[in-house]
Formats: sequence, C-alpha cells, structure tokens
Amino acid sequence: MTIDEVSYNYGFRDYQSWVNELFTKNVDFTPELKELRDWVEKNVFGFGERSFYWLWKLIVDEMPANFTFLEIGVFRGQTLALVKLLAKLAGKECICYGITPLDTTDGHWESNYASDIKLIHDTFKLPQPKIIVGLSTDLTIIDEAKYLSPMDIVYIDGGHSYDVVKSDMSNYPQLSSKFLVVDDCCNDILMPWGYFAGISSVTKAVNEWESEQKDFKLLFNVVHNKLYKRNAPDTNI
Repeated sequence: MTIDEVSYNYGFRDYQSWVNELFTKNVDFTPELKELRDWVEKNVFGFGERSFYWLWKLIVDEMPANFTFLEIGVFRGQTLALVKLLAKLAGKECICYGITPLDTTDGHWESNYASDIKLIHDTFKLPQPKIIVGLSTDLTIIDEAKYLSPMDIVYIDGGHSYDVVKSDMSNYPQLSSKFLVVDDCCNDILMPWGYFAGISSVTKAVNEWESEQKDFKLLFNVVHNKLYKRNAPDTNI
C-alpha cells in the first residue's frame, strides 16, 4: 500500500475506521514496529494512535535514500525514534531534528526529557537525534530552523493553544519540501464513536492556515493526524 492508494480511498463512507483498523493491524504484524509501540505504551513514552506508526512508514517509504525530518514538540522522543527505526528498516539514512523546550511547557509532567529521548534511542539502538532546545515560537529558534531547511518532512505537534499553533503554522510548514503532518487537528471531521478527533484550538488554527495557503494539498487524515503534500512547482511560471 502507498500514500496514493490511501488517498484514493479518502472520503468513502467507512474511511475513518477502515484506515485506523488496517494501519493498526499492519503495525501489529510488523515485529519491529510492534516492539517499539508496546515499549512506548508500557513506559508512557508517548501518546497518539498505534495506527500512526503505519502512516509514518508510508511517508518514509516515499523518501530518498537520504532525507531529513523535523519534529516540533518532541515530548519523550517516540516519533523521532520511530522515524529513525523506519529509515533503518528501509535501508535509508535520516537526520532527525527536534524543537522542544525539554520542560513542563504545555502541561507535561516533570521529567528529564533529554535523558528520556536518549533512553528510547539507546534502547532500540538508534542514532541520537539533534535537539534544538527552546520554544517553537521564539524567534531565535525559528531562525535556526530556517537555517537548517529545507526538510523533507515536517511534523507539527507542539503547544496546543490557538496562538502557539497559529505561530507554528505560520513558520514551519514552509520549511518542508515534501510532506507535512499536523497532530490533533481533526475536530472538523466526523469520527466513529470513541475516536479522539483532536483539540478544537488546534483544528481552528490549522483550518485557518489551510484556507490561506496554496503550497500544500491535504491528502488524508488518520484519526487526528492530517497529512499534507507540497504541491509540485508550477512549470508554467
């Protein structure tokens, strides 16, 4: 299955349950992914849905042999480790960057987040990511991210207040040359009972960004993650 095949099915009546259940099943049938997700759940090293792991696999499958990834809002390192693992399984090299304050910002509990990120990567024998310590809204952090760009993939999962998301959507999508993933932003989509659609403030800011930009196309969502792809350059210009 490819991203294009999933996108083709987007919008049919039972899509939301179909994609979540299929992706979850695929993760559980892939030993390396199941092992990582089981460890994350047991040790509370991250949130989100198990099905997201397969979404990230499809994205990594689209990447060249060497690619770059930027995550806004790292928490304890689940997604950075996952992308590294998927790159390793695919025989690819990925340089992973994360922007995160390494503290209790946005309501996270007290923890040594630098040690947490190191632990999950060491446990699964993965190269350590490059962490940019600070708030994604700080001008110095934004400038540093711009200096490193373009990134092949950008993932936005930072602060969840409207103002922070508005800032992140103004500054980070443009750093992606291929794919953009945004978390917690699907309150505008009818979900099956029991599904977590996201956070209304995040959805509001993301929808406002989407209505004002022309560089990305929404491909599909997996529960509360939305996947966007950068439009091809206009060759007629």
